[in-house]
Amino acid sequence: MKASILAVATLWCCIGAGMAFADGAPTTNHKRGPAGIAVGESLVAARNKLVKQGWRPTRMHATDGYEYSRAELQLTARKFIEVDSCSSDSSRCILFYAKNGVCLRVDTIGEKLNDMTVTRWAVECPGAPPKPSRAAAE
Repeated sequence: MKASILAVATLWCCIGAGMAFADGAPTTNHKRGPAGIAVGESLVAARNKLVKQGWRPTRMHATDGYEYSRAELQLTARKFIEVDSCSSDSSRCILFYAKNGVCLRVDTIGEKLNDMTVTRWAVECPGAPPKPSRAAAE
């Protein structure tokens, strides 16, 4: 019984991962992302590239009462209105941008703004369920 449940779950995951990329949309992490951003690049440099290419920071938590803490406070104090959340244990942050109706999620790691680097990006809107990365699907 357990083996059949595991087999069904594995099949469902494989089919789902394949369908996630069936439309050919760029989902995440080619060598260069939108505006030429790259994994390992500083958040400040990546953000500057995105803004120069017409990507606009998506204001997060303006009206929902969310209380920022730690790295989130550092980012919002520096006018990074696009910060959605940062983990308190691993210093990973999620930020959102938009351009011509397309949403972009940028993930970073680092405890302080000047140390934050891009770890991945995805065509994803705030509140949408996360899509698997290409590396996870392969």
